[in-house]
Amino acid sequence: MASDPTPPSVIGATAHDRDGKPLGTITAVYLDDVTQQPTWVGLTPGTHAAPDTDEVPLIAPVTGSEFGDDRVQLAVDSAAVHSAPRATRPDHLSPEEEAALLEHYRRPAAGLVRDDATTVRGGGAAGPVRGGDGTVTLAEEQLDVTTVVEPWTRAVLRIEEVSEEVLVPVTITRQRARIEHLPLAHGDREPGTAATGERQPSRSTGWVTLYAEEPRVSLERVPAERVRLSTTWETEESQVTEQVRHEEVDLTTTDTLRD
Repeated sequence: MASDPTPPSVIGATAHDRDGKPLGTITAVYLDDVTQQPTWVGLTPGTHAAPDTDEVPLIAPVTGSEFGDDRVQLAVDSAAVHSAPRATRPDHLSPEEEAALLEHYRRPAAGLVRDDATTVRGGGAAGPVRGGDGTVTLAEEQLDVTTVVEPWTRAVLRIEEVSEEVLVPVTITRQRARIEHLPLAHGDREPGTAATGERQPSRSTGWVTLYAEEPRVSLERVPAERVRLSTTWETEESQVTEQVRHEEVDLTTTDTLRD
């Protein structure tokens, strides 16, 4: 647990015990490692003492304190503050030091433990809190799951050419040759044709050119459609698994009777 030297409303304020007796000047604020909330304050004896970064301050809990203009009234008495364990460094509390402070201020003489079992919540040590009526308050860890927006993946539009066969029906026209027979009237003869019944040698009329249509294909690149990259939010159910700890009470008895 590290100290926070920045809060202007607390640093430099005069600390008083629960009875209003001045204790000293607050020179450090120690934040909870989990909640980042003020948990302990370090103070230098003397109401108007100047903060000294090299001096190890007295440590007092923030729980139950009342804050005013340049004044902080703690929920413990001055004797408990002066007898509390001291830290080895002015800007840091180790888990062992915080555990010792918690044990010290949980004592009924310190005045911090009340009937409702209110106690200091620290970032290092933990343990059951004993109330004045013999009850024990057990603590447990609870999950607080939130969501943050993080980069997930990257997308880009890529254009690729794909070839496919296209069948297009086309109607074509071509010329065909055919034989037409023309009947001759009686007495019609072609010039130079003999009138006898003799056979004539073979002959042709010459070649005739026939024409036909052929399909001709041309390709033209034209815009087909417009596309763009857009993003949408999709919601899905996810599960978070985490280990949580809780306290359990166990009764241990010691037989003090001897024969």
